[in-house]
Amino acid sequence: MTVWRAAMVVAALCGLAVVTTVWTPGAAYACSCVALAPESVIAQADAVVWGTPMSVSESGTTRTYVVEVQRSYRRELPERIEVSTPATSAACGVELTIGRAGYVVLRAPVDGPAAAQQWTASLCTNLVSADDIVAHAGAPLAPLGAAAPNADGPGTLSAGVIAGIVVGAVGGLVVLAALALAVARRFR
Repeated sequence: MTVWRAAMVVAALCGLAVVTTVWTPGAAYACSCVALAPESVIAQADAVVWGTPMSVSESGTTRTYVVEVQRSYRRELPERIEVSTPATSAACGVELTIGRAGYVVLRAPVDGPAAAQQWTASLCTNLVSADDIVAHAGAPLAPLGAAAPNADGPGTLSAGVIAGIVVGAVGGLVVLAALALAVARRFR
């Protein structure tokens, strides 16, 4: 009986070792930002854009967005730019929503002309509120080769956004019509 009890203790300890190994959390990583005054963030920025992310791709630990620029601050930029950022917020990456316009504080590319290279964005410099950006970034600039920007507030709707709204509205009406038809047939 004592051999049986010893075998049970060994089995329990082995099971505990396996469970502990499997459920032990790995290393934790987190982005750590020094709090900076909004005017300091904007002053150190190479550019700020109000733009709409149109697409995103990932390669390894980097996420790259193609952004349609509606207006920029501090420097004129082309109508479309690439913005690279770490792929996770734990590595201080910025997460942009495709099709949703917003401000992005940028650092200039290291090599080559700024218009032709990828810009970079960090979570730490993109914690500034829209009101602070407008207050400290200066006059808005039109994208290179585009009409003057609307300085009244956060951008106008792009053609893609308008098309999405129209398609969504038509789709909603089709669903409502189908539901009405189904209800009408059920009560005949």
